[in-house]
Amino acid sequence: MSLNRTILTPYARQMQDPDEHGSHRLAARMWHTEGAVVLRADSIARLDPLDRDYVRAIAAKLYGPRGD
Repeated sequence: MSLNRTILTPYARQMQDPDEHGSHRLAARMWHTEGAVVLRADSIARLDPLDRDYVRAIAAKLYGPRGD
């Protein structure tokens, strides 16, 4: 007979830290399967200044300027 300490004990194996590269893999999959471009702020920050400005200008043209 197994004794559970809480009602959540059966789910303990499913609990894990979030994948730190998961958002990058999701963005890559969306590009390859749907043709959708997903750019997180941390991804944009890693670009060189010219590319960063270019990406921000395109996003502002498509979706309007950000409120920051």
